[in-house]
Amino acid sequence: MNGKVTFRSPWNILVCGSGLLLLLVGYATASETPWTQAPFTITASLVGGLWMSVRGALCAAWVDPSGIRYLGVFSAERIPWAVVEEVTCELRGGTLMTSAMPVLKLKGGRSVSLDGLAGYTLGNDENSRVTRQVHEMNATLKLHRSIGRRPFNGA
Repeated sequence: MNGKVTFRSPWNILVCGSGLLLLLVGYATASETPWTQAPFTITASLVGGLWMSVRGALCAAWVDPSGIRYLGVFSAERIPWAVVEEVTCELRGGTLMTSAMPVLKLKGGRSVSLDGLAGYTLGNDENSRVTRQVHEMNATLKLHRSIGRRPFNGA
């Protein structure tokens, strides 16, 4: 892989839509209630709705030869391949649905969940989109490691 690959989840539209709904609630509250009676509710609805709608729309992971840049709803990380040990697919089960998400296992024992790329399935089935994303990230990691082992002078 020579270029940059972008990974997104179609579920981000739900986060974006929730943010727009919260903006609508904040606007309706502000137009019907004096600011002095509900400043916290109005501010929280407007700021929270704006945050969720913008970050939900932008939520993605960009993978290139240098590493992974991740922008989630509540976090942002830039992680070089040199600190990544492996990329795994973590299943988090519930009573009705199971979520699957890529997780970066880093050197030193730390792990970073790319929860903005999560996928959901009924039961304990794997999510094919998330599994494909994990395979592509691992392929890029493997490519980075193989390039790193070559002698610098090309010999």
